[in-house]
Amino acid sequence: ILSVTSASNRVQEDDGETIEGSTGTADAVAPHATTEQERQLQESHSPNHFELHTTYDGTVKSTHGVEFTIENKNVDNQYAIVSALGLNVAGSASPPLCRIKVYTKSVDLTSTQTTNDYRLALDTTDVMCSSDGAETLIPTEAFLQYYRSKDSERRLQADESESNEVVTALSDDEKDYPLLIPPNQAVSFYAVVLPVDDSQPNPFSLISSGGSVDSALYKADANINLYQGGAVSNAYLVDDPNMAAAEVYTPTVFNGAVYYDLLDKSTTLHDYFDYVEYSLLPGDIHGMPGCDASVSTGYIDTIGSFGIMFDVASAVPPIDGGDVDDITSKYQDLEIFGLDVYIRNLVNTSIEVYARTDSEGDYMSYSPIEGQTKIVDNWELVAKGVIEGRGPGVGTPIPQESWLKNVVLKPGHVVGFYVTVLDGPDLRYRNSTIPEGSIYATDGILNVGVGRSWGEYPLRGDGSDVSFHPREFSGTFHYHAHEGVCKSQSPSVAPTASTLSPAPTTNTNAYKDEEGMCPSENELATTFQDGTGSYCILFDVSPKVDLTVTGIDLNVDWNSADEALVTVYAKNGSWFGFQNDREAWPYIAANTTLYKPNGFHDRKTQGPVIPLEEKMTSAIIPKKEFKPMPMKEGETWAFYACTSTADLRYSIGSSIGKTCASNSELRVYEGAGGADHPQFGQEEKGIDYTFYAPRVPSLKMRYDFVAECPSEPPSSFDYTPSPTPQPTLTTAATYTFYAEHSADKSMADVTYDMEYGVRGVLDSFVKDEANPLHEHGVNDGLVVTSVRAVIVSAMDVGYLCIPESPKTCTAVSIQVEVVHHDTVSTDEILYDLLNQSDNVQRELNVEGYEVEYVGSRAVETDSEVMLSGVPDREMGGSEQEYFARVAKDFLNSQVVSDNDSLQILAVTVNGQEITADSAAENVAPGVRRRLQRAKNRINVSVKGQYKPPPKINFGEVVEESINRDRELLKKELTSKPLPASVDGDLSEVPEFADYFADAEVVGARELKKPAPARVFAPMNNDPASDDGLKNILNYAAFGISGLIFLLTSVFFLRPRRFKAMFRSKSSDYHMNTQEVDVEEDQMAALKAKSRRELGYDDDEYIYTSHSSMNYGPQSGMGRSSIRNPSMTPSRGPAYR
Repeated sequence: ILSVTSASNRVQEDDGETIEGSTGTADAVAPHATTEQERQLQESHSPNHFELHTTYDGTVKSTHGVEFTIENKNVDNQYAIVSALGLNVAGSASPPLCRIKVYTKSVDLTSTQTTNDYRLALDTTDVMCSSDGAETLIPTEAFLQYYRSKDSERRLQADESESNEVVTALSDDEKDYPLLIPPNQAVSFYAVVLPVDDSQPNPFSLISSGGSVDSALYKADANINLYQGGAVSNAYLVDDPNMAAAEVYTPTVFNGAVYYDLLDKSTTLHDYFDYVEYSLLPGDIHGMPGCDASVSTGYIDTIGSFGIMFDVASAVPPIDGGDVDDITSKYQDLEIFGLDVYIRNLVNTSIEVYARTDSEGDYMSYSPIEGQTKIVDNWELVAKGVIEGRGPGVGTPIPQESWLKNVVLKPGHVVGFYVTVLDGPDLRYRNSTIPEGSIYATDGILNVGVGRSWGEYPLRGDGSDVSFHPREFSGTFHYHAHEGVCKSQSPSVAPTASTLSPAPTTNTNAYKDEEGMCPSENELATTFQDGTGSYCILFDVSPKVDLTVTGIDLNVDWNSADEALVTVYAKNGSWFGFQNDREAWPYIAANTTLYKPNGFHDRKTQGPVIPLEEKMTSAIIPKKEFKPMPMKEGETWAFYACTSTADLRYSIGSSIGKTCASNSELRVYEGAGGADHPQFGQEEKGIDYTFYAPRVPSLKMRYDFVAECPSEPPSSFDYTPSPTPQPTLTTAATYTFYAEHSADKSMADVTYDMEYGVRGVLDSFVKDEANPLHEHGVNDGLVVTSVRAVIVSAMDVGYLCIPESPKTCTAVSIQVEVVHHDTVSTDEILYDLLNQSDNVQRELNVEGYEVEYVGSRAVETDSEVMLSGVPDREMGGSEQEYFARVAKDFLNSQVVSDNDSLQILAVTVNGQEITADSAAENVAPGVRRRLQRAKNRINVSVKGQYKPPPKINFGEVVEESINRDRELLKKELTSKPLPASVDGDLSEVPEFADYFADAEVVGARELKKPAPARVFAPMNNDPASDDGLKNILNYAAFGISGLIFLLTSVFFLRPRRFKAMFRSKSSDYHMNTQEVDVEEDQMAALKAKSRRELGYDDDEYIYTSHSSMNYGPQSGMGRSSIRNPSMTPSRGPAYR
């Protein structure tokens, strides 16, 4: 959304893409002004809020207003009410204020007669007028204030009996409200713009576009039609003694936007405007001011079936003597907007979620027996869709698009939930040791109670349905609460299989000896896994408590020079829109020269990859050189940090303002990279500065969150240089092909030809600068030393090759050996060699051969592993190395494949996210130590090799392997010897020895990557190409012929026959069906017909875990049953 371009050409600049847009300042993409009011309109959570935009490119100017007509065509018999208007206004004033009035009248679209009985709908309202071509917004606040003033007058005029009357629906008075459009009726709108000073000539006019046909439909959505209108000149149509002289130019198209809501007849205008006032308070996308939170009941299960009923209650007490329906009480509402359930099987299943209601439509407890199982009559459907079970130990979220209605809980109120799956007894929960109705999970805001389960779907509602109790729901509720409710609360810890250990009573400061830190200080790192960089980075921070920023550690690769001037500007408020305004940055937090650390990574001798621990200590701004920046809780502050060389590193982000790092005291947001130095030097340099967005800052924020700091200065940070490179290593890889060739070739010819061809391809890869093997050649001294071909049998491949007669087909394995320095592991080299398998096949051009690659392939997945009970910080470099090694060994002992060929080659930590709860105690006057208890979401890349068939989904295999035996992984983490690559006795380093001591493995989940966008080649539309159409038809004919041949081949060579012939001897982990624990003999004994009516027996109800082959980043293969593996491997792009 941000763009600032540059007219200069620089070599040292961000190597990402600049975002197109304006020069010098930040511009919104939309043609209309972006205001807080419009943000709330656009991001409203209400399904009854809508917008209809037209255009802003009109040229017809009207000095006396514009007319347009809106018809309400809503099929649900709901009223439409206009809540805001956008206009296209021409003219200017200083200050840029104009005055708007709006009139309405009912019209009959079937009649040609017109009347001039307009009524005032919005009296003179002053708004900020934008220039023509941009939206001038009449905000909802204006309509709200006008309604409140008129409603007060009405109440004063009403008698006592009327004022005390309880109104539960739209009254006749309210139905006559001028901004209300009844169902199947139309209302004409007349808007005028006036100067604020009516003693001056009117400099403003309203702009329309020329139309086509009088009163013709111009634009519509599902609820309203917008008709063409007219532009008025010479006189006003209302309140003007000269209105007879008014001229209306028709037809015209209204320029602007209509914001509206839909109201049921049961909603009064008073209630509607209460909600409008409430939603306009500072808030977020849910429309209620406050924050989001979650309460989890844990994913421990003992039983399962179709459905479960239970109560959820607001723990917020009602206001004493207050009316729970008034607007003050609504500020304490909780709004449930999401739910995760526990589906242990890896299956797709339909799901429905209901909330129980009484005869008035209000939420109530599930527990009253009368009507409990009559779902259609007594329950409201709030979610319905299909979910994909994520397996043991993790929640399966109900997709947002399946969530039909948010459930709003008033203070102290209860709502009964009924969660059920439709296709089989896959919903997991657990037995309870406490009575039904008791609270078993809470975060202090939302209480979850013990309920009862149901062993069938659908429920008959005739009293014969069988339930089991007490039962505890396993899952997570996501809700939104008012800021005053949730501000000081923290979610409860989900129950685990064992009793939780108490929190530690002392705080170990992991960074007490690091420069710039004291025992009461803390730090927050974003990421040091950079991917791009330049001179500068701009970003915002927001403290969650009062604190003082005392330093910033930057990520500098020292590629250009051994010293750099570092300047850091700061300001209160966001940087957005002020990146070129020097006057907006009153604070210089740092202005000092930093030097390349002694022993820093040498690219020439140690390769291009800088170890993480060296990145994190590459540019520490000393505490004495950094001006402390005190900040208050809830404020937003911006930093603008630059180095005099283009060696500052950061990474490409996803959205400006998105949180990229957070803990219990501070939050850091994504920002923008700057390609110029120094800051604010565009006038002096005579160029427009360039900024790249969004970008994730790669840095560490140091801060002090207590009043005092010990006077004794901390010792300096002891830097340890990288170890000396070791001798060379040898890595072996095997490529296997089916080679189709003439029958007269001998096996010696085949092996020679294939050896020669593959050797040439690999040599070309090492020379190709775009290929990863070239990078290994430059940085790691990689050399291909041996290529040898051997003939193998079809049994080694796993299926037959049926050639075209009279040709023959030979299975050939190419055994490749390479030598390289130990700057890179053999597993990494093996992965990169196998990752070239498709490229080898594509480039292998040996005359007389058609080859198909059938060997082992590189597989890769990104996963998230969550640890709990770790210190409130990220793992350091040594800890990451240790974790990666343990995870690799663990996965190699756990992963299961049908042919036992799956091997884990490498585990790499890509990122970490710390979620911490902190408590504090006074340990000395003025110094606070925090009790640490944290969770670390560790983003890892897992690489391996696998030889199909059958296909697997590598991400699911990794996820299942960890979740299947989390206790074993925990044991491995706490018992493995510490890495030998770190000097010294690590047991004496508290932060390392203690990091995994109390760790619990919460679980793992696959991080699925979005599908790549399709790219279409442009067509040649050159009329001079006389043969273009002929060539296209010829290519189409060839393509259709090839497709017919391919389908015929697949039919005869379908993999099921190969699977039958060459079945793996290993355990059929993915082939076996998995029995599901269901509510057992009680169900069969109490209701014998329940399962037979649905066509299956309880004891035989089983599900199959489907798997698919994941060929890593260059694969296009999808999910399919392992019983039908495909013979033909996928093709992908040339290189990763």
